[in-house]
Amino acid sequence: MRSKRARASSPSPRELPGSANDDADADAMAAVTRRRRVAEKVQFNDDFFSDDARAKRACETSTVEVTRERGTSTISRCYARYPVKVLTPRGGLEAGSDCAWAYSVSMGGGLVSGDESGMRVVVGDSCGLVLATQGTQKVYKLKGGATYDGGNGGSEGVMETKDDQTGETVAALRASVGSGGLLAVLPDPTQIFRDAVFRQTQVIDLARDGSCVVVDWLTAGRIGYGNERWAFKEADVRTRVRVDGRVVVVEAMRLSGREEDVIGGETLADRMGSINVFASLVMLGPRVESLGTDCLAWARAKAKRAMAERGAAWVRDPAAKDGFFVSGSEIPARANEHGRGIVLRFFATDSEIVNDALREILAPLSEQLGAPPYNERGGS
Repeated sequence: MRSKRARASSPSPRELPGSANDDADADAMAAVTRRRRVAEKVQFNDDFFSDDARAKRACETSTVEVTRERGTSTISRCYARYPVKVLTPRGGLEAGSDCAWAYSVSMGGGLVSGDESGMRVVVGDSCGLVLATQGTQKVYKLKGGATYDGGNGGSEGVMETKDDQTGETVAALRASVGSGGLLAVLPDPTQIFRDAVFRQTQVIDLARDGSCVVVDWLTAGRIGYGNERWAFKEADVRTRVRVDGRVVVVEAMRLSGREEDVIGGETLADRMGSINVFASLVMLGPRVESLGTDCLAWARAKAKRAMAERGAAWVRDPAAKDGFFVSGSEIPARANEHGRGIVLRFFATDSEIVNDALREILAPLSEQLGAPPYNERGGS
């Protein structure tokens, strides 16, 4: 205790005349000024969320901003509240890497009925950010329709009930990437449990020469738990990428397991066959154009080889264990004058197969990100 009081009573370096800390103060003030300029420069166009109040609220649960501090991409602002926690590790990256990492974590191990979880991201000019997760995102059905209001509608942590109706779980991402910047969204898969209703909306705005890599994937649920495959009520996931305010990518998928959507007596699980994982990969912008070309060539070679062998016949084979198929599309240069892009779609019987594929084709990104994607953990 005495040592703590002694340190508290000693003058800090910034209180001493002629301190070398004056330079640090100047740097700090310059950093604050830069952050203010970034905040003033970035104007989120929320026209996509104008009629979606829940997605807009979801994006307000956490914020990550990256700016250049002393020549390095640095997380200069980080905020989160229930049900999101954000971790910003600095270790585990290659020396000299110029990319920040942030992990989005769901409190309680997953999202429950009625949760609104999301993030606003600002990647400044010439900056890099990896947005990852620490494990599979689980989406639960909460019995009784109870929801957590995050303290906004009453006392902190209050629980409310909504009759017997299960509320929709909403996730959203609103991101802006500045000139020469790179955003890599590299989550683990989302696992949606029986009777859950899940909706995810991602809108990414790129500057004319901004770049992004966006992975989005779903698994069939708790496959080993009473064969609980594709047993959720609904999953609606959408990703939109805009360049200089113009939409160039809309990647969307809606899966319904509701009784009224049974077709010809086949449930969603029946129609999905042996597919237990679906994933998409969007790559766009000059910083990933060359890699995107390589990935598209890889996907087309894989698809050609698969069609020469058994094609997608494994989808209707209940005993299939190693089924995998990938297709690829090119985003032409006319859609984005600053570089072509690609969209890949993966189908597989097991998430590890897709994980291995992503790790293989995205490995060259390690030079820019500071760690190879999907290779254990990145920053730690």
